[in-house]
Amino acid sequence: MPKQIFDYNKSIPTAFSNSIVRNIPRSPSRVTLASFGLYVPNQVSEVEFNATIGVRATALNPTVLVTIYRNSMVIFSTRVSIDVSVADYQTISFTAVDNNPPGGYYDYSLRAELDQSLIILDSANAVGPVTFTGISFG
Repeated sequence: MPKQIFDYNKSIPTAFSNSIVRNIPRSPSRVTLASFGLYVPNQVSEVEFNATIGVRATALNPTVLVTIYRNSMVIFSTRVSIDVSVADYQTISFTAVDNNPPGGYYDYSLRAELDQSLIILDSANAVGPVTFTGISFG
């Protein structure tokens, strides 16, 4: 059975490496890197996301927690360890799904923070690219 696309949106603060410097704060603080609004119909549907974030460790080997929110509700998270000794820059890319969300118009946001359970002296920056796309279909 063919799928129907209901809405698509994107937020691309920067499509280039080393084009921004946004400090990634220690949890429980976080930085919003990208956000957009998206319509989700009442019928059975899902929302698929694609995200890319360029990061740089600025001290030690930080672990970055990347989270997608629907309004204020967490719908996806992943932890990525950044090794300062391996490379100056690393790119985090992933796909996530919000399965059968209730119908409505939502603010989806992509946020990052340093894992507070690890070493206090580590630090990292988002340096680009930062891209975040979403499509609702069913």
